[in-house]
Amino acid sequence: MNATSESDRFLEHLVFEIAQGVSGETGDAFFSSLVRHLARALQAEYVLVGVLQPGGERVATLAVHAHGNEAANFEYALAGTPCANVTQQRVCSYPSGVQQLFPKDILLTEMGADGYTGSPMIDSNGRCVGLICAITMRPLANTKLAEALLQIFAARAETELERKNYEDALAHSQERLRGFVSHGVEAIVRVEFKQPVPLDLPVERQIELLYEHGYVADCNDQAAQLFGHTRAEELIGAPMEAISPRADPEQVERILVGIRTGWSFSQVERTLMGRNLLMTRKGIIEDGKLLAGWVTACDVTALKQAEAEVRRLNVELERRIEELTELKGRLEQDNAYLLDEIRADHHLGEMVGSSPRFRELTERIQLVASTSATVLICGETGTGKELVARVIHELSPRSQRPLVKVNCAAISANLVESELFGHVKGAFTGATERRTGRFEYANGGTLLLDEITEMPLEIQAKLLRILQEREFEPVGSNRTVKVDVRLIASTNRNLVDAVKEGRFRIDLYYRLMVVPVDVPPLRERREDIPALAAHFVARLSRQFGRRVEGISEGMMRQLIAYDWPGNIRELENLLARAIVLSPGGALTMPKFAAEVKALVEHPRSMGEAERRHIESVLASTGWVLEGPKGAATTLNLNPSTLRSRMKRLGIQRPQ
Repeated sequence: MNATSESDRFLEHLVFEIAQGVSGETGDAFFSSLVRHLARALQAEYVLVGVLQPGGERVATLAVHAHGNEAANFEYALAGTPCANVTQQRVCSYPSGVQQLFPKDILLTEMGADGYTGSPMIDSNGRCVGLICAITMRPLANTKLAEALLQIFAARAETELERKNYEDALAHSQERLRGFVSHGVEAIVRVEFKQPVPLDLPVERQIELLYEHGYVADCNDQAAQLFGHTRAEELIGAPMEAISPRADPEQVERILVGIRTGWSFSQVERTLMGRNLLMTRKGIIEDGKLLAGWVTACDVTALKQAEAEVRRLNVELERRIEELTELKGRLEQDNAYLLDEIRADHHLGEMVGSSPRFRELTERIQLVASTSATVLICGETGTGKELVARVIHELSPRSQRPLVKVNCAAISANLVESELFGHVKGAFTGATERRTGRFEYANGGTLLLDEITEMPLEIQAKLLRILQEREFEPVGSNRTVKVDVRLIASTNRNLVDAVKEGRFRIDLYYRLMVVPVDVPPLRERREDIPALAAHFVARLSRQFGRRVEGISEGMMRQLIAYDWPGNIRELENLLARAIVLSPGGALTMPKFAAEVKALVEHPRSMGEAERRHIESVLASTGWVLEGPKGAATTLNLNPSTLRSRMKRLGIQRPQ
């Protein structure tokens, strides 16, 4: 009983000494004094007060006492420290061996800590906001005394912390308010009256009382400058006459309006010292009497000037729009006239000819070019199907947008969908970034699908949807992309046979056959061979830097007599070879008759010619299909495409 009484008296003595030591201190000085007195009372090497940071995972110290001296504040993480247990709103003590209990706490090791006691700081809402802890380099002498002492002053420290936070917030709010008032663009004036002005008095009496008792109670610097002063202090205390001269009829009229409206909120414009001001005012009414009023003034001079300039510019803009509209109409008429002239002159790019079949082709091109209808171009290899597609595009309203070309036979079957419709990042292995497909590139323009019969069946279904709905989803995406694309397809095969063989969808066939354009083979337009030959000779001689005077009569007869299974491409290549090997002068080919004879012996069927050509290339490569020296590389085909053609043509490796 006596020991307990002595312990209580000792605790009371310590509490009294510490309370007396921190009395009169506030803010940071209070926390510094508190840790100093606690360290002395507990004979602890380290005492600190800390607050929890947002998130509750770190503590920032408010004051630190170390080895009899004030130390710099710091911040530390709670994880792995004894303080983490304290923040769970419970007093924690470890009389000795605290380093071994918390091996991850590096600060304990640096301090050489042995004993530890800590108490949480609990706010009025029951939340832990911080802690006080004492650390000794030897075992704690009196754990219960240390816990009791820290609990008592943790409550006192929390009260001081709340008061400090409130003062800081108030100071910050006042600073913000001062900043708004001093840096705002509006002038602010508060008018007060030495005696309240009853609103039930006659109007003339109210005006007399307003000027008799009204004065400027407060204002900011902007308001003072507005009325010819430098600082607010020079205007504060001035009578109401200083800001609203009674001799000014407009001011008196504004006061009359205020009286009639009961000094409710109102806005008026006023010119003062050459500036346009938007004035607002609001009276403070109590028991039917006007006690005070707020007046604000916003300088709208620049706004008024800008408004006048905008009106002037609008008038100028309307005039320019009328001129541009008139000019646009004239340009549209001129363009329509020029387009008609171009079409009348049959200026069709590099297309050359005048035969009946050629004229029939050009008439079909001109008819279809002005529409957005889907076009299917059919013709043998080398007849110029791509050139026809380019001319259709250039004569169409879409000529300002791109013509995007895709060779369906040159793309691997597993990459066709990505090439046409694009893909998103991660859609498949190797898709490291988003790729825009050819359909999206061609939006607003024209897309040419060459060798359409080589397109896989599953892609044909997606193509059919685009033709019908004008929308698609990129590979790996659920985002629908809408496009406006004119489709031109071309093929050198018989689509009807492809449909019968199951290699081409019949519904897509009918969608493509909206406007068929057949490009005649060169043997059906022999009248055009002289003009075509002259065109190629002129262009190729410039390209190769050779001087060629023309084509000999005998050579021309041979050119016209030949059937040209390779069509215009074969003619161009043969003339290029002749120009390169010719010594100059008129173009002759002494060995041409023999070459023609060999060519004539070629099969007339395109399928047979293709089969023989593939067999020849396979034989030269030892029937190796893939690799840099394989037949697929020589033929510029994908290996899977080559295998498909071999199967279709019945090509098998000889035993």
